[in-house]
Amino acid sequence: MSALPQLVIIGAGGFGREVLAWAEQSVQIGRDWTIKGFIDDNLDALAQKRSPGKLLGRLADHQPASDEVFLCAVGVPAVKRRCSELIAARGGRFTRLVHRSAVLGHEVELGEGIVLCPHSVVSANNRLGRGVAVNLHATIDHDAEVGDWTQINCHSDLTGGVRVGREVWVSSHVVIAPGVSVGDGAYLGAGAMVMRDVEAGTKVFGVPARRIE
Repeated sequence: MSALPQLVIIGAGGFGREVLAWAEQSVQIGRDWTIKGFIDDNLDALAQKRSPGKLLGRLADHQPASDEVFLCAVGVPAVKRRCSELIAARGGRFTRLVHRSAVLGHEVELGEGIVLCPHSVVSANNRLGRGVAVNLHATIDHDAEVGDWTQINCHSDLTGGVRVGREVWVSSHVVIAPGVSVGDGAYLGAGAMVMRDVEAGTKVFGVPARRIE
């Protein structure tokens, strides 16, 4: 039997250290891969941090090995995309992480590089693009679409039929009402209740959510 691939986590910051723990508790550990460590351009990323993870070197210098698979644990969507594309351009292969406590409905499409954190819920007939992260206790109801690299933070609720574009930042405790669309690169502030469509590249805050210049 051949050895399992080794998981390399891009980013050794706060989210990266969380993803390491979720990887150790995932449905993939020991089945699809084992854990190798982090790459990060900040070689001091783990300084004075208690973490079992090993910093393997700089992202800028890393040449993917044939037995490596990758996840990007960078929270900022545009940075996550750039880091992922750099590794992919060098031949790196991306995997998925589904925590054991995550809940998946039927007919869910998950892109490469997905991270589903503890107690996240992705309901029936949803489609999530590449590199999407669904953080702690966040929910995505039925018939929703989430574009590549979007970050959905803790305790947020994307209700039925929403359309969220690429590289969107969904802060914690955000609610997106049924059928609402959010354009690429939008920023939804913490606690926002999004009742109307949000244009690409805009920031909204409040209850109900309003655009902030």
